[in-house]
Amino acid sequence: MIEIRFHGRGGQGAVIASELLAEAAFEDGREPQSFPFFGVERRGAPVTAYARIDDKPIGVRTSIDRPDVVVVLDPGLLKTTPVTDGIKDGGLLLVNSRAPPESLRAPASVRRATVDATRIALAHGLGSPTLPIVNTAVLGALAGASGVVSLNAVEHAILAKVPARQKENAAAADDGFHAVKVIEGSGLLAATPPRPGPPLLVLPEGPVATVPSDRVYHTASWRTVTPVIHLEKCTKCNFCWKFCPDDAVTFDERGYPVIRLDYCKGCGICAEECPPHTIEMVEEA
Repeated sequence: MIEIRFHGRGGQGAVIASELLAEAAFEDGREPQSFPFFGVERRGAPVTAYARIDDKPIGVRTSIDRPDVVVVLDPGLLKTTPVTDGIKDGGLLLVNSRAPPESLRAPASVRRATVDATRIALAHGLGSPTLPIVNTAVLGALAGASGVVSLNAVEHAILAKVPARQKENAAAADDGFHAVKVIEGSGLLAATPPRPGPPLLVLPEGPVATVPSDRVYHTASWRTVTPVIHLEKCTKCNFCWKFCPDDAVTFDERGYPVIRLDYCKGCGICAEECPPHTIEMVEEA
């Protein structure tokens, strides 16, 4: 059995990627399984999904903590999420990244692969500059780097199951298949043990005093693109402050807006609502 764990952010299509992978495995004549882990996700929040592929019916229904393959749709998660926890000796780490695979940090025995799925998605008009839909490009790269499914099966699954822009998504998968870069692992190490989860938070019954979210929740780790304000065009209309859902905009002593990056998720609403188009969403390095 091959077990695959997907890490992404809300809106990138990680859950759909696991479903399409299962459909592709079925096209190849194998027994698949896919399911997501649902929490309090919203656009930009970390999301996990799972898939299993075998040659016989799959009886296990648990989440995957010892994956053969880890797929990361957003390279920003490498800084905040232990994506390689539990990865098996000789496994594969595939990341959507412009960086070469040798730059990825992983156990020595793990194969590493990268593909610039963001560039591929934008080239095919999938998603937007603030939130490109990279799942199909990543699936093509997964087929190329691992061989767990064929590219032909991936393209058939996309054409059968993706509700819109099927040809563009299939072309993105083909590009991902041919663009992925892989390096082999070296040496033999035991699998990285999974980290224990956070303690369960139990709230008391009755009224609970709340704390303003800007004192507690630093959501900068969700961000994949950063708003940059070009002050020479700013009219001080304050629309960015008005429409920001996370109170991430404040003002300097001259009355110009300033982004509080500790709280900015990079949702891009400020850039969309800015009348003079003063704000540019810039991809993080």
